[in-house]
Amino acid sequence: MKKIPGQSKITKSTATAIGARNRDNFLKIFTENASAIVKSINQSKTIAMEVASFSSFNDFPEQVLSILSFIKHVGTPIKWTVYSDGSHSDEQIKLLKLNFNFVNVCSIDFSTKESLEELCRDELKPYHTYILDYANNHAFGKRLFYYLNHSLEHPTLFIDSDILFYEKSNIFEMLINENPKADGWFMPDAFWGCLDSRYKAAHSEQMYQVNAGFMFVLKPFEKYNKALDFYKILESTYEYFSEQTIINILLKDNNFMPLPSNTFILDSADQFDFSYLYNPRDIAVRHYTGPVRHKMWQKDYKWHLSL
Repeated sequence: MKKIPGQSKITKSTATAIGARNRDNFLKIFTENASAIVKSINQSKTIAMEVASFSSFNDFPEQVLSILSFIKHVGTPIKWTVYSDGSHSDEQIKLLKLNFNFVNVCSIDFSTKESLEELCRDELKPYHTYILDYANNHAFGKRLFYYLNHSLEHPTLFIDSDILFYEKSNIFEMLINENPKADGWFMPDAFWGCLDSRYKAAHSEQMYQVNAGFMFVLKPFEKYNKALDFYKILESTYEYFSEQTIINILLKDNNFMPLPSNTFILDSADQFDFSYLYNPRDIAVRHYTGPVRHKMWQKDYKWHLSL
């Protein structure tokens, strides 16, 4: 049915207000009685993989709900490393560690570092000055350092904190046990163009652009140079999608495969609707990026956790 003029804006504004209340309520409940929420998940399954995410003080409710949804729909991972931008409070870190014994919070104060060379894996050492400059100038520069230096001892999922898992997430077990195994998988971006302008100027449109908010690494990277050389092109001038561009080059150069977009959702088409385009029973993952962040909280947290 055709919407009346202004209806979409009113709908999103109302849904956003509902989401803000639900988010605040979830944070209050978790802060006061986290153990009860964790216990309600009632999931004993474990899975032989690690997770690494990047988040901040302001992302804390999203980070917690992401972890809970993973436990519910995938299982308990070997380890979950929360890479902090440095803004998490002591209380937030305590809540994470106390209620999730597999979670570790890692943070580096890049502003105090004169060099990152000793902290870089061998492949990154020639680029350590570029890496430090990016980390000191942009949060995504920090995330890129953390992810590229993460020790790959097990299949590892690297994600943003605004990603939730749903009933079709049993696919992760299948991807881990495939033989022969793919090098890795990524969530394709919704459309071409969310890349650094300098990269786009030199490359024509490609199929399956990488979204840096979700990559499943099954084997250590073999090729780094082409991606890391893009640091030099940046010349200390960073755009919003500079980091995503480096990840795009890295994953394409290492033969990563795109995940199906009908179950791994990166879509904002329902941002102006009260209804949801995607049923939790029919999808594996949804990335609640900025335009649809309110959809993450428009429903009560129990809806996402099938409680």
